[in-house]
Amino acid sequence: MTKKLRMRNIFTRHPQKNNIPVVPTFKQNLQECRFVDAGKQLITREDRLFELKQDGIGSKIKLVEEEEDSEARLAKDYEDWMESVMRMLENSLDLQSLEEQELLKGAVQAILQEEEQDMRWKGFQEKERPPWRPRRCKQNHEALLERLVQRRMEEAQSDPRVEIHSSLQQTIICNAKQLKEDLLKVVTWVSSCYPEQENVCQFYATLYHKTFSARLREVAEYTLCDKDCVLLLQWVNQDYPNILNSGKIKDVIDHTKLDPLLPEDMIAPLEQQFLITTETELSTCLHNILDREETVWKERELPQLRDQVYCCDQAIDIIECFHKHVVCAQHMLGKEAKAQRIICQMIHFLTDYKTFHDKVMRSRQTNTEAVLMVNLSCLVQCRNYITKNAHLFPENIKTDCLSLLATMTESSHCYFTSNMHRELKDLYRKVGSSEWLKHSEGVCEELLAKLDRHIQKFINWDKMCCQELLGGMHKEFLAEYVRKMMKQKIKLSNKAQQQMAASSLCINSERIHTYFTAAGSNLDWLKDILPNLAGLLQLQDPDSIKLELVTLMKLYPDLSERHISAWLRLKGSLSPSDLKMILKSVTCSQNQLSEQQDSLRFSRSFFSTVRIK
Repeated sequence: MTKKLRMRNIFTRHPQKNNIPVVPTFKQNLQECRFVDAGKQLITREDRLFELKQDGIGSKIKLVEEEEDSEARLAKDYEDWMESVMRMLENSLDLQSLEEQELLKGAVQAILQEEEQDMRWKGFQEKERPPWRPRRCKQNHEALLERLVQRRMEEAQSDPRVEIHSSLQQTIICNAKQLKEDLLKVVTWVSSCYPEQENVCQFYATLYHKTFSARLREVAEYTLCDKDCVLLLQWVNQDYPNILNSGKIKDVIDHTKLDPLLPEDMIAPLEQQFLITTETELSTCLHNILDREETVWKERELPQLRDQVYCCDQAIDIIECFHKHVVCAQHMLGKEAKAQRIICQMIHFLTDYKTFHDKVMRSRQTNTEAVLMVNLSCLVQCRNYITKNAHLFPENIKTDCLSLLATMTESSHCYFTSNMHRELKDLYRKVGSSEWLKHSEGVCEELLAKLDRHIQKFINWDKMCCQELLGGMHKEFLAEYVRKMMKQKIKLSNKAQQQMAASSLCINSERIHTYFTAAGSNLDWLKDILPNLAGLLQLQDPDSIKLELVTLMKLYPDLSERHISAWLRLKGSLSPSDLKMILKSVTCSQNQLSEQQDSLRFSRSFFSTVRIK
């Protein structure tokens, strides 16, 4: 019977006689796919037959035979009924209309109806129940669906739009495509045919999961090439979970109740193979970048100019290479913790980078400064990357990486500030001298004019990099200025001289700060150093000096007794006894402030840079 004819018959009215509806026969119900009604008729006949068999009355047995309700006939009808129901269930994933959906719903209800009949006889002894009970229709239904799933996965077709590179890829993609399409069919067409408590979506998901898992276990038993290893891990930890968490599927399937696609003893060797391969790839990639930069240095080449700024492509290359491999490893392995071995490659790379950096520092080539500036920009960008992506790094690895970067950055700053100090050495001698006292503005202008010729070389460098460098130079320049003042080449013996020196310090401070700020320094707090020290020179009362020193020690936790002593000795009018009393008070105040200043100790560290004997 064709599908259209069968569907037409479902809705055909049976002729009525004397306005009494004609009850369809079992065969008619079966032919028209009224599975529930046909099943009820069989159950009624079964109950009557079993009751007659139990009574054992011959006349009734004969009646049974006359009505063709023999056990053999009933068994044959059950067989026909079951065959029709199972045929309908076998088409569960090929539904294309609401009519077909209703037929499936009827088949499911008929199966559940038979399950109820089985439950009626549960607990009865074998002689007390019909010999054909339990029929286990539900169990047969589940076994049929399992065979259906296996068959569909075996017959899965490849997607012509996907380029296939290996037999493993073909197996996985074909099965995954079939799995996703069929689960969507279950959600869209099949789920409404079952009672909610049956949780048919979860049942189908479990069947497909087991079948897909079995396919993957078969291939995982063999030694795989690196590409196939990556493909398998990608599907286990990334692509397959994405299917279960997509669209309509995630709302009806609890993937946490599914077993792992691959057991730990199979996944561990694959992860190990992937980690070794990825470590090698990352190390090679990073060291190729380093080799490229070392070649540029050895051949005395200068960095490329782009928009009038020397570019640092190596930082971009390093960060992209590292981040790509780490994120890939996390996705492939499913957990960040498993990818931490990859992150260790950053320490190995930075250690080798430091070796190259130190080699450049010791050289005297024409492009040494240019290479160091590029390196400095690279170090700053790598540091910022690690700081912003701290969640990727275990604490010990992050600490070691930042320590290596800080060491290289500091040595680069030291290289450039040492050059600055060397060029300004002769002019520094005038600071704090009698000439300075008379012509402080002239001395300051000379210093800044010569400094400007030194700083002009940084015009074409990365602003972020120069900002830190110039901030460091700003701090170093000011520290050397204060150190020269503390050498006590002059004695300010009276109030007028002290006022003059204080005024000169304030004017010089403003000029120095304006210059470095315009150049690129962002250490705005340095503008108050000289004015605050100048305030001490203006004060005449020892008690006022003590109070001012307490304020300064709060602002600058690294202001030591030695610094205070050296600065106050500029005041020739301060008696030795007053100086001793002030220093003793300073020691007490420092002990009281030390507990409060732990969090501020490095926030405004300046005087530790002022090295005095």
